[in-house]
Amino acid sequence: MTRRALRPRMHFQGVRHVRAGITAISAQLSGWLPALLLLAAALFTGSARAGVDLRVEAKPISDPIQAFVTVTDATGARVGGLGANDFTVTLDGVTIQQPGFTLPPTQDSSQKVSVVFVMDYSQSVQNVALTAMQDSVTSFINAMHPGDFAAIIKFNRSNPDKASLVQPFTKIDGGAGTSALISAVMAPYPGNGTNLLDAINLAINQFLTPPVPLPTGPKAVIAISDGGDNSSVLPEPNVEHFAAENSIPVFTIGVGTILNPDLLSRLAVLTGGDYLPAPSDSAIAAAYVTISELLNNEYLLTIPSSISDCGDHTLGVSVTGQANAASVTFTRCSPDPVPLPPPPASGGGGGAVGAMELLAGLVALVARRRRRA
Repeated sequence: MTRRALRPRMHFQGVRHVRAGITAISAQLSGWLPALLLLAAALFTGSARAGVDLRVEAKPISDPIQAFVTVTDATGARVGGLGANDFTVTLDGVTIQQPGFTLPPTQDSSQKVSVVFVMDYSQSVQNVALTAMQDSVTSFINAMHPGDFAAIIKFNRSNPDKASLVQPFTKIDGGAGTSALISAVMAPYPGNGTNLLDAINLAINQFLTPPVPLPTGPKAVIAISDGGDNSSVLPEPNVEHFAAENSIPVFTIGVGTILNPDLLSRLAVLTGGDYLPAPSDSAIAAAYVTISELLNNEYLLTIPSSISDCGDHTLGVSVTGQANAASVTFTRCSPDPVPLPPPPASGGGGGAVGAMELLAGLVALVARRRRRA
């Protein structure tokens, strides 16, 4: 499996994170004209200077550490054509000899991207970002390559289906498959209330039991929401643990009046993804472009490690021709999640379904099942 990243990030437990500048730049962009959206995409996906960007996935501890590296030149363009010998990796100051090396999808046609789009249909999001959300997900799908896969999950509290899979993993084919995905994106999903954590848990499960075998390559959940979760059954630590133990990064896009940015940030940071605040339509479009660029352009370095002591460790990467190296601090242990809450005592639509999904998530956690790219 493969993932990618853009500029040096801050790091918290288990992974790192930094996506500075998206809010500042997007605040200067306004309007909904295609030309401005293209300009926003260019601004967000290209650095103004050469650099090495690094993100790390250190869980599950039974697997090697994965380092995802994006390299840019002085114009902000992605640097391709690099080989294993162009990367030097250190772990706690010790050079790692011959780490595993995988080219990004843009340079290796055997690597395909598989994503689950998680879309918030609470009224607080629909009222301010519905069109931008739908158009941006559609653009992402249209930019995917033949052989990539995508699935669609929508959620709110009062819809009879709560958080539900509206389109299972479907191959990008430029034809019926792509059209089915876009139709699912544009279909209405009436209701209100936010059950983001339950939706992300459902998204992770799609990687564990896909309807068809998924190809080798980067895999991710991409969730858009204002973060105001007020009705999920699952607690946050369980969802984070579930994602990390199955090596599924969660990328979060905060929209509208972001009610709980800390939740959106933690979900990303603790699973190996990124959090991108997007307070305007143009910023929403740019955020999806940024994530697409990451998934398609990161080099993957694989580092065997027996670290499991819960302490802070530092992984560094330097690249031939780049003046600056990148480093990330991470933890490697796998603490048990908090206990799951009991199912609701009385009915109401979706109670049994929520309990079933909860049980499925617990079984997958205990079994430590991991989707293999």
